Amino acid sequence: MWENAGFAFPARSFSVMDTVFARGFAAHRDGRLTDAERDYQAALAAEPHHVDALHYLGVLRHQQGQHAEAAELVRRAVDLRPTDAGLQLNLGNALKALGRLDDAIERFRNALTLAPGFPIAQYNLGNAYTAAGRHEDAADAFEKTLRLQPDDPAAWNNFGNALSSLRRFKDAAHAFRRTLALRPRHAGAHNNLGMALNALGDTLGAIAHFRAALDVEPNYAAAHFNLGNLLDANGHPDDALPVLRKAVALQPHFAPGYFGLGHALAKLGRHDEAVPHFERAVGLDPKYGVAWLCLGNTHLALGAHRAALRAFDQALRIDPAMPAAHLNRALALLTIGDYARGLSAYEWRLQTPGSEPAPRLPRWNGEPMPGRTLLVRAEQGFGDTLQFARFVPFAAKLAGKLVLEVQPALVPLLAPAAHAARVELKSKSDGVPTPADAFCPLLSLPLALGMTSPDAIPARAPYLVVPADYRRKWRGSIGGQARRKIGITWSGRMQPGETRSVEVTELGPLFALEGIDWVVLQPFVTDRERDVLRAHRNTKSIHLLEARLENFADTGAIVDRLDAVVSVDTSVAHLAGALGKPAWVMLPFAADWRWGVDADATVWYPRARLVRQRAPGQWREVIEATAAALASVPA
Repeated sequence: MWENAGFAFPARSFSVMDTVFARGFAAHRDGRLTDAERDYQAALAAEPHHVDALHYLGVLRHQQGQHAEAAELVRRAVDLRPTDAGLQLNLGNALKALGRLDDAIERFRNALTLAPGFPIAQYNLGNAYTAAGRHEDAADAFEKTLRLQPDDPAAWNNFGNALSSLRRFKDAAHAFRRTLALRPRHAGAHNNLGMALNALGDTLGAIAHFRAALDVEPNYAAAHFNLGNLLDANGHPDDALPVLRKAVALQPHFAPGYFGLGHALAKLGRHDEAVPHFERAVGLDPKYGVAWLCLGNTHLALGAHRAALRAFDQALRIDPAMPAAHLNRALALLTIGDYARGLSAYEWRLQTPGSEPAPRLPRWNGEPMPGRTLLVRAEQGFGDTLQFARFVPFAAKLAGKLVLEVQPALVPLLAPAAHAARVELKSKSDGVPTPADAFCPLLSLPLALGMTSPDAIPARAPYLVVPADYRRKWRGSIGGQARRKIGITWSGRMQPGETRSVEVTELGPLFALEGIDWVVLQPFVTDRERDVLRAHRNTKSIHLLEARLENFADTGAIVDRLDAVVSVDTSVAHLAGALGKPAWVMLPFAADWRWGVDADATVWYPRARLVRQRAPGQWREVIEATAAALASVPA
């Protein structure tokens, strides 16, 4: 929040001949603008070159919003009395109101040349520099104002704003605190200090000052907006909602307010409620690229893939280099099975924040490279590596040598398949650079190999083999063959906004099935989950392995001995698919792209059956359907 100074009214003494003008001047100072205008015009009718009448009629026109006429009247006065600093100041004010900032700056400078100790001219010069985006000059002007008027809270406030624009947040916070020392109930300074403190990482201090601004001025829309955004950004979207609703109620044409409200709702998983707010934001500001992006994300979360694509396309028209829009557009294309366009667009994942830097090697695009070494490196999660490992043997046939770097926990499991394909397998954590002639990320292999349609996906399973020593290690560890043995996982790696997790308490219909030994493949079980499992009436049929699973070869050896696996979308689902085991994969409403839309089967794993939520967060129907399917399978 900035504070502007208006026109100056220098004290004047008038002769008897100026009676009419003096009467108008008195009326002007009293706020009787109609009387003032009549007397100024009468004075000019009698004396067209009456400098003060021209000047103050210009001031009056400025107050009426007629800035062009104000500038012309004051300019005529300046031409008649060019050494009057007050006239130069007020001409600058009129020009600034017209948006003629360079001309305004020149007049403010003229005023200061004529009267170097003229604080309002120095102050208004700072405001003009600010409007022109010249924040360094603005800070200098406000600092000079404060040398003349060290106890001016408005100057301290604007000085702080200039410093904030220069990202000098610590100095800005000092300026705002000085403002508040002079005027403790300065709502704008509280709001501005909140923004500076937030930039300095003092979240609690920022929230306190936003709230203080609202205590002083309850309808301060900017403070509501800033407080709501900060609450949302710091993991309190539920607290942010009423604050942001107030912000848009106070400023119903403020697009960022609707964006903030939509963002908080989306973070709470209330995507259907978020959509109209994002739509309102882009309706008010069609060039609001990040709002188009979030509208697309929300449509994606609701399974409205075509609508999501339209929103992402619009975001990219505004900013063609927006990595998140490209990436999420790719996910929408892949989900609907458009692998030809989707896999190409999916390359944008490599340019998003947090993506792993590529080695300084030429990028491999599928060309034969006999006698040379190709480096392929795993990326993202364990499930991605297990899913895309199927492409490695095809790439290996095109290179003299292929080196595959994967996560350490996967090395023992992938070793037999790598050996069979004559691939050198390495752990990503060994810290030894791999000499190579070209590089390809693992998830880019299908694009490089030209396997860009669902029909081209290599679907033969199993394509991984459990190492012999791990088969021996787990031989006989899960009992005999009298009962069916089914592995189960209900959650994977937890991330913000994660939907691929089921509460263990909801799995009752599965554990209630007779004739099944359930083998828990979760590498970690919480104390609460363990208590729930022990309390189940069929607890003797639920077997925990926990700390005994040291890596994926252990898990794979267990899965290899099971009749089937039930899993949410975790790495275990991919492991079961890669080993060719029957699997029931329980999917959230907006499932990951690799599982497609609506179908109960997938080209990636022929023996997997997909069981989908019909509404976000609703697992009961999924679990009951899975239980019914298992019950119908002959023992």
